[in-house]
Amino acid sequence: MHSRGVINSTVSFAILAILVLTIPSGVQSSRPVQVWPTSGWATSTPEEQGMSSTALADVYDQVRNAGEHIRSLIVVRHGFIVAEEYFTPQLYDVNDTHILYSVTKSIVSCLIGIAIDKGFIDNTSQRLIDFFPDRTIANMSVWKEQITLENVLMMRSGFQWNEDNYYEYNDFFAMRDSDDWAQYVLDRPMAYEPGSVFYYNSGNSHLLATIINVTTGMSPLAFADEYLFGPLGITQRFWSTDPQGINFGGSNLALTPRDMAKFGLLYLNNGTWDDQQIVSSEWVASSSQGPATPYTMISYGYQWWIDDYHNWYSARGYDGQFIYVISEHDMVVVFTSDNEDGPNEYDWFVGSGILDAITNIYPESTQSYPLNPWIVGGIAAFGIAAIVLLIRFRR
Repeated sequence: MHSRGVINSTVSFAILAILVLTIPSGVQSSRPVQVWPTSGWATSTPEEQGMSSTALADVYDQVRNAGEHIRSLIVVRHGFIVAEEYFTPQLYDVNDTHILYSVTKSIVSCLIGIAIDKGFIDNTSQRLIDFFPDRTIANMSVWKEQITLENVLMMRSGFQWNEDNYYEYNDFFAMRDSDDWAQYVLDRPMAYEPGSVFYYNSGNSHLLATIINVTTGMSPLAFADEYLFGPLGITQRFWSTDPQGINFGGSNLALTPRDMAKFGLLYLNNGTWDDQQIVSSEWVASSSQGPATPYTMISYGYQWWIDDYHNWYSARGYDGQFIYVISEHDMVVVFTSDNEDGPNEYDWFVGSGILDAITNIYPESTQSYPLNPWIVGGIAAFGIAAIVLLIRFRR
């Protein structure tokens, strides 16, 4: 080919490359615009959000075959509900609330984060006993004086506590039979140095709810209505209280499954909701990471369980209540159940079923991939060099 033809071809390629690089930035977006479900969820086909409807249908068939104990399953991707079913409509449907049991703990943690953001609480390094200056606390010791708010959030307060078996009378039930639940927890002897040992303790979570009350002057429910539930459009809720009228921080909040998914979506978006920062992104990050627990491949953050193997974190409640936040795939999964068999089958449904239904990182309707900056720079440099060469040649 004549040298002039080579140069003309090179310049043509350079111009094409420059045109590609000047495509409007929206086409290169790595994530679609969020449709916020404050007033109601937007739905989508799985395929539009990069998932296989056939594969998801297979998961839902397996859930149905697992028995009648699973009440609902919702899959949210890119802010859209792509799959939803209520398996026992004669008992529960889309409008019914479900008791969340220990999923409540994760919501209470969020309220603590909001209270810190709003200035009601200074930080997580504050000592536990400093929140209760008017109480006389039994079994005081150097260890008890050292307990921090963060120790309580991470189930590492060090209190002597037995909550391993719900079929026997233990500290959980003794606390709930007492006249003052927070006092019962504060009075417990110390078994470990604060921060040293993970031990699951719903009394810790009720102390968090009580701290919200004493620092804000509001019940946890009233505080949630103003700063969390209200902005998210959550109006259907019930939450039982202790004898002092403080909502139980360890359990018994009731929400609809769709509102559970809203809470998961808030965390998936780093605490942001429709351009409003409900809870700080730093709080979400701290909640979703933490040291290992005695359970294999499981860590614990600020009242959230972290699965280090599957790379998700979740709020988990007795009888099979789950909110999975899967940031890697921009996904939230919600289960409600009446199942005493434990979490294993739910993790399997998500990890070996729902995640396998993913076909694309980004939804097909806005399918695009972020450009590698090194490739972009190389193409641009090549184009500029070709144009300079053409100018010199024509001289």
